[in-house]
Formats: sequence, C-alpha cells, structure tokens
Amino acid sequence: MVHFVGAGPGACDLITVRGMNRIKEADVIIYAGSLVNPELLSYAKADCKIYNSAHMTLDAVVDVMREAEAAGKGTVRLHTGDPSVYGAIREQMDLLDEYGIKYDVCPGVSAVFGAAASLACEYTLPDVTQTLILTRAEGKTPVPEKENLRSLAAHRASLVLYLSSGLARKVRQELLIGGYAEDTPVAVVYKATWPEEKIIRTTLAKLPEDMEAAGITKTALIIVSPALGSIYEKSKLYDAAFATEYRGATEIALPAGIRRVLLITCSVRGYATMQKLAKKLENISGAEIIAKVKCEALPEVSMKETVKACVDEYFEQVDAIVFVTASGIAVRSVAEHLTHKSKDPAIVCMDECSKHVISLVSGHAGGANALTQMLADVMWATPVITTATDVEGQFSIDDYAREHNLVVTDWAKAKAISAEVLATGAKPVWVDEAEVSQEEEKNACGNRIDVRRLKIGSYQVIVTPRDILPDEKMLQLVPLCIVAGIGCKKGTSSDKIEHAVQDAFAKAGLRMEALCAVASIDLKKEEAGLLEFCETRKVPFEAYTAEELQAVSGTFSASEFVTGVTGVDNVCERSAVKYASEHGANDGELLLRKQAQDGVTVALAYVGVASGK
Repeated sequence: MVHFVGAGPGACDLITVRGMNRIKEADVIIYAGSLVNPELLSYAKADCKIYNSAHMTLDAVVDVMREAEAAGKGTVRLHTGDPSVYGAIREQMDLLDEYGIKYDVCPGVSAVFGAAASLACEYTLPDVTQTLILTRAEGKTPVPEKENLRSLAAHRASLVLYLSSGLARKVRQELLIGGYAEDTPVAVVYKATWPEEKIIRTTLAKLPEDMEAAGITKTALIIVSPALGSIYEKSKLYDAAFATEYRGATEIALPAGIRRVLLITCSVRGYATMQKLAKKLENISGAEIIAKVKCEALPEVSMKETVKACVDEYFEQVDAIVFVTASGIAVRSVAEHLTHKSKDPAIVCMDECSKHVISLVSGHAGGANALTQMLADVMWATPVITTATDVEGQFSIDDYAREHNLVVTDWAKAKAISAEVLATGAKPVWVDEAEVSQEEEKNACGNRIDVRRLKIGSYQVIVTPRDILPDEKMLQLVPLCIVAGIGCKKGTSSDKIEHAVQDAFAKAGLRMEALCAVASIDLKKEEAGLLEFCETRKVPFEAYTAEELQAVSGTFSASEFVTGVTGVDNVCERSAVKYASEHGANDGELLLRKQAQDGVTVALAYVGVASGK
C-alpha cells in the first residue's frame, strides 16, 4: 500500500503523529528532496530504501511504488506541507488507480499555517476579512483566467501566494490594479518554521524592493492581508455581550450618570473605529449615542461645521464626549468650556486604532474614569487613568457620589477628604443606623427618610435629602430621591414653577438638589413652562392619564374644580405618589401635600434611596 504523507512546513516536529508512524513503518520512502526537511528521514527504520524525487519523473516515481507493491512492501510518498496544496498527488493517484494499487492520504501542516504561527497572525479577523485565498502568480505554470491576481484582489481578503517569490513585481502590479491599497500590510516568510526562517514585514508598495534587499527569490510565501494590520473587530464568540449555547450574555451598561454621549472623529481610520464603538453602544438601554465626523476624505458623512464648533454645540447637552482623535485635538476643543468637575461632562480620548482610551476631564464626578474602563473593555484597549485615588487604589468620594446618584454639596470638603485618603489610606466606615437620631430622620409630614452616614478618617459624610447645616468636618451628599408632582394653569412660566417648587422644598425641609423627577397629568405634557423647568433642572418629566391618576390609592386633597377640568380630583399629589410607587422601593410616600402658589400646585413624594453600602 502507498501512503501519501504531509511532511509539514519544515520543522521536523511539525509532522503529525500518524505521519511520523507511517515513516517509521515504511519499507520504501520517496520524498520531495527540494522541499522536505531531510531530518524527517531520521524516523525511518535502518533498512528502509529512500528515494529523492527531485531527480525523478512521474513515471519513475510510480515505477518505484509498483515495484514495492509487487514485493509486498509499504511505501510512503513524503510531500512538503499538506499534499493537497500544490502537491501534484492527483496524477500519482490516477496512475495507481490504473495499476490497482491501494493508497491513502495523511494530512500535514501546510506552510500557510506554519507561516501564520511564525507571524503570530490570524488570517480571518471579524469586520476585516473572513476569507483566506491560497493561490499563485502566473509564471511557467498557467493560472485560469478567472483566477488571475487582478480579479482575486477585488475581494481584498487575506491572500497567500505560493511559488511566487520570483514574481514580486508582477504580484505588486496586479494586486494594486485589482483593488488592494498601497499601504496594505504584507509579510514574506522564507522557509517557514525552518531554522533558517526569515520574515519581512512591509507594505504592498514596497514588496519587490524589500524582497530584493533581503535576497529572497524562492521558497517563500507572500502574505497580503488587511488582517496583518492593527484595526479589527473582536470576535463575537468571546464577547461578553454575545450569548452562546454555553453561556448567557453580559449586559453592557454605561456608567451611572452617563446616558447621552457624543462620539467625534476627524479621520478615515478614526471613523471606522468610531463606527465600531457606536455599534457596540447603540443597544444599551436608555443610551443616546451621537456620532459626528469631520473629514474631507469622507464627504458623504462629514459634517459641515468644524470639530470645535460641534463641541461648542453639544458640550452642555451631553453627559460625555468621546474623541476618537489625537488627545491634543480633544484638549483644544474643550478647553474654553471647562468650568468645574461638578458641571463638566466626562471627556475621554481614544486613538484611532483603539489601542488606548484616556480619561481626560471629570474622571470621578463626571464618570470619565468609569467610562474609560468600560470603553477599554468593549474595544479591548488599554485604559489610561491618572487620578491619584485610582492609581493608588483608594476610595473616591466623587466616584461614590456619582455611582449612587448623590449630589456633592461642598467640593472643597470632597477635595479635603480625597487628600486625607491619599495621605493616610483612610477607608470608609459605615455608622450603624441605630446611632442615627430618629428625630432628624423625619420631615414636615412626619415620614421617615433614609439617612446614611460614613466616616472617612477625620471626616463624616451624611447622605440625606434634608436641608441640614453640616459642620466643618461633615460633607453632605444629597440623594436624587424626591419627585415633584406639579399642576399648573395653562401658560404658566418656568420661573413661577421654579419658585413654587423651591418653596415646597423649603417647607418640607429638603434640598432642591434631591429633585429627581417631575410628574403631572398628560394634559400638561406639552406645557412649555413645565418642560422648560425640567430641561433647566435636567430632570425627567412623566405624565399620566386621568384614569391612571384616579386609580392611585390613598387619601388626597380633592378639588371639584380640578375634577371638572382634568377628570381627576387631584393632579400634583396623585402624580407624585404614582411616580414614586413605580420607581421607588416603597409604595410612594407623600412628604408634602399640595401647596398652591401663583397658579402652580406642588406636592412632594419620596422615591427612596438605594443602599450603596
């Protein structure tokens, strides 16, 4: 019997176990002497008869096989790489069929894969190319017209050329005409996996000159592929957000406090990276992703205004700006807008190849650090975060406040706490709730309001919506936990609504920073003054039908006049309780009943505070 065996790309330990055993058992070996590593013959037994086919014709090779078969001996035909790729085995098998000689094939490692191992590359990268073409340039051996390099180049896939080292100039010309760009990455691997292996990394434009300079004219693979570059989409198989048969998906979420994000870039490569990023973020619940590009090379999608003008427009309208540009562009674009970390949006910069993500502005308070880490995770990039507490792994009061929707009331004290944490390594210690005075937990309506305290070194932090007077060593964090139910006459200005709400908070002994939402009846969903008030305060507005409000259980201040106009006996109290019961941990507690002022009615309800411990 004849065994066609793939010898592998060169290294003698890259033959398969089956192939090695075939060699050990063989009585006769015919090997491709010009390409197969002769060290593989060391596996042969001492009395094995060995032939070098480099000096033989096809008929001579088959004659040796026939003689061995007649003598009852086993033959191994040893081909380089895998015999199915440019192995010329079909013509041998056809002759063996004519002579009635049995044969089989043992696969081997092709040079195309030996070269990939040497290059540490992957030919098929998501969003770059999912196709690998193995071919050769036309020389003495013809190539079918439909498979010429020019036509194959139109795919711009990973292209590996065998037997073409002496035709590098022709290769370059045909591939450029066919569609590959001059800067397409190219690798040349001479004698892949052999001890004398040599690797050249270049571009298609420089291919012939670099090969000539290295003295490579034969026994090499030419690999032309955009997959040799640095930009690609990560595999869905291991993406945390992608569900498989064996594991569920992990939901990707933007950091707390960040919902509206502006992505901006100004180059072709940056645009490709920005698109990939936007695609990953677009399905996040509640997120609004705005993508802008300014690039003359992309006239169909490029915005008319400058990057600076775009930033001017959106700076106060978004929670974060992610520049897919050089950091200098980002810094110059936002510089004149920066005021304080309590007001500035998160500013993050990602290079156009998505290798690094840098937190630039509002790292803690604005969430830039958390956003940087999140973007680095989804883009498999390296996060660059320089704030001291993060670098040293210490507690950050700014981060704690943002993550738990708390408003910092005194940034000077917050800075002092951070300084003490860095100097002493102080850790936050929660105060037992039993130590908190029951009296200070009650508001004007007698309802209980959650109060939390923690000690950080010499400072105390109190988390409460109540309007208190902290001492010099106390910082108050105000939770977003109060919803204002509002009713108003048609055409009421936002100023009047603002004054009425402020008075209501004052009567309840609460800080206005605690306002988390406004609720009303759907008859007011287009009320200009009410909408302007919500936009100014940056709080959501939710409206309910009369039927929904009337169904809210509880005792409310009823009005026949309001019933006649709206169809429900009370708007402000019922809408406040409705919102609080839907969004809070309790059934919706009224903290302040209806207060009327200048055509505006206001009631306050307690949504509740997340634990945060």
